Amino acid sequence: MQLDVFTILFLMASISLLAAFGFGVGWLRQKSISELGLAACTFALIGLGAYLHLPFEHVPALIRVDFANTMFFVALALGWNAFRLIDNRRFLILPLVLPGVFWLMLCRVPSFHEDATRQIVVASFLISLLFLGYVHEFRRSSSVGGAVRVLLLVSAGGNVVVFAARGVYALVEAQGQSLLSGNVWMALSLAIPLVFITGLTFGGLWLWQARAVGLLQHEVEIDPLTGILNRRAFERGGWEMLNCATRQRKSTALLLFDIDHFKSINDQLGHLAGDHVLRELARLVKRQLRKNDLLARYGGEEFVLLLDGAHLGDAVAVADKLRVLIAQTPISWQSGCVKLTVSIGVAATQGKDCSLLALFAEADNALYCAKHAGRNRVTTAPTARGSFRFKPSVSKAE
Repeated sequence: MQLDVFTILFLMASISLLAAFGFGVGWLRQKSISELGLAACTFALIGLGAYLHLPFEHVPALIRVDFANTMFFVALALGWNAFRLIDNRRFLILPLVLPGVFWLMLCRVPSFHEDATRQIVVASFLISLLFLGYVHEFRRSSSVGGAVRVLLLVSAGGNVVVFAARGVYALVEAQGQSLLSGNVWMALSLAIPLVFITGLTFGGLWLWQARAVGLLQHEVEIDPLTGILNRRAFERGGWEMLNCATRQRKSTALLLFDIDHFKSINDQLGHLAGDHVLRELARLVKRQLRKNDLLARYGGEEFVLLLDGAHLGDAVAVADKLRVLIAQTPISWQSGCVKLTVSIGVAATQGKDCSLLALFAEADNALYCAKHAGRNRVTTAPTARGSFRFKPSVSKAE
């Protein structure tokens, strides 16, 4: 079957415009995800540029050659930036501007504007360089992994190779206008990128769907005030950690801590000050933790911390270190500062089978004892496994 350039360009335009519609609908529903809007613009410009390349007699060369190719360059730069934004990297202006400006300047040169071979060579290498930017982003991206990384790398890398080969072939053959029609290799150089662009479309949809799910999961599991886990997420993660600890016969410790006299902060300084104190306390504690430890705001001014692989003695030492650190770190608020102390209840499984609810109840009992013993202290509650009495390492008057 003979390859028809008209049909290939028409398919490229149709697929790209459909992709633009899909990404556009996604952006209208999730306007906070600007990458979806950039992706919609990317495929819309590719589709429009491919449509303008169709050999219609009524389309002047100024539009078909000058502006249609500029649309391709701008589209690819927008897509490149869309993937950069997913990894929270800055928007690149130069790839968006330089290829198009360079192309339009060349098109003002008569010898270039009238030579289709030169146009093919330059356009092919510019497109190849832009796709090389995609390859660079996919290789170093922290948001792209597994099968989707392979799909995106193959799609972008395939376009790099095909367009570079297209430029080399046009440069070597130098057959002028005959390169644009009736040439099977030039038709293939358009058909193969169509496959790779389709791969980029599916890879992009896959990636942005995963990100949308991640954002939704973040909203469900993260406490909006402090930025740490909420109660629901902690209970789920806690059950998983305890089940794993039971299988491996290792201990897990739970710290339940509460800000002493927190109501007085709200009453004297206002609820905005109270919210600020909660945020800063969560940030201070989070910096001291290991990767596998779970920290959550359990309710009000109450926080819970699950230490993976920690025995009771280790957990008490960690708890007292946090207590001292919090007491010695005033929190700035407006023109002054707020001094805090916390009471901490500690419980540990000690390698025994123990439910999260039972462990929490034991730590809650210990916290109750700490409050009634004068606050600003670490306490463990008596249990069937024995108790661990701890004397604070600093004075209670901190």
